[in-house]
Amino acid sequence: MLEMKKGKILLVRSAPYDLDISTYNVQEVGLGKAFCELGYDFDFIAFKSKPPYSESVFYDNGTCQAHIIEKPRLRFDRWGINKDLCQHAFLAQYDMVISSEYFQLETYLLSKACNNVVVYNGPYYNLFLVKFLSPIYDAFFTKKINKNVKCIFVKSRLAQSFLEKKGYTKLFKLGVALDTERFDKTNDVFPRTQQVVDFMKKNKCLLYVGALSNRKNLPFMLKVYEQALKRDATLKFVMIGKSRVSAIAKLFGKHDKDYERKYFAKLPANVKKGILRVEKLDNPQLKFIYPFAKAFLLPSKLEIFGMVLMEAMYLKTPVITSLNGGSSMLIEGQKTGQIIEEFDVDKWVDAIFKYVDNPSFTEEITSNAHNLIKNKFNWLELAKTMLKVYYEKNH
Repeated sequence: MLEMKKGKILLVRSAPYDLDISTYNVQEVGLGKAFCELGYDFDFIAFKSKPPYSESVFYDNGTCQAHIIEKPRLRFDRWGINKDLCQHAFLAQYDMVISSEYFQLETYLLSKACNNVVVYNGPYYNLFLVKFLSPIYDAFFTKKINKNVKCIFVKSRLAQSFLEKKGYTKLFKLGVALDTERFDKTNDVFPRTQQVVDFMKKNKCLLYVGALSNRKNLPFMLKVYEQALKRDATLKFVMIGKSRVSAIAKLFGKHDKDYERKYFAKLPANVKKGILRVEKLDNPQLKFIYPFAKAFLLPSKLEIFGMVLMEAMYLKTPVITSLNGGSSMLIEGQKTGQIIEEFDVDKWVDAIFKYVDNPSFTEEITSNAHNLIKNKFNWLELAKTMLKVYYEKNH
């Protein structure tokens, strides 16, 4: 039964990057759907670098609607700024205003303009491109934001600890959820997806999904695979995602493809031969791919949460991951996956074959992981918690 309409919620995503909600599991979309189910209209503002700017409905349950609204922005470092949004007359129509990330100047401007702002923060490390900006920002804005906002919801234990050290006190550990509907309602297999599935059915495959970049630890992944081949020469590695260089590297004329070429060029012939590269698949299509992997690898140096980790767990793929925002919330002991804190090649290879050589262990892990995501890390429960905490702080 649908809830009666109760109010209206705004979420401002201040990151200065264009957003395509079809390419990956966008957190704001799942959260917006959940708020609609709870009786709230939902406006999701995302910044766009240039016209045209559009507005569209991405969810409608017959009672409430969720809109994505594109807005122009100014950019400085990793700030996206639109001062027109930070007007009390505009913000007053909303029962709650959610700003993404503590370090966005837009967060301060929103909190200054109205008294119904919360922050939904993921970073647990310095995200400024110009690193010395972080302590300057903290000195100017930490106390002001901490005073102005109702609550700062954090996505992980690591994010909570990070902000506590900066002096933030209004913290509540919320986590992140997975919009499973996009997988559950997908039935058609695209031709390119079928090619990958056929390859994985015929071979024993490792899987990685995400950008090929320094932060994602591509060189280490390749070393792990090379070492794993010495224990099983038939092992294959499916890598889905685009190569990406850093913003700084682009300033010096580097192109995204250069990063991948740099490391793949050095690989031995047998390692190159065993890798299947896929640059892009629509996110829901991954439903058909995850289940055929013997292990999903996520050795990121830093990861705010890692939606792919949740996807793999929900779709019953055994995961091996570094310690990061997501794994700190999702994996405890070895009940739902394996965390390896050290970037030690032999330890990662051992973890791979712990799955490959022990089907009963793998089945128990993947079943536990699926149930955890399904029952605990769903957007409806997180949205309920967010509203409960907000209204408790507000009264």
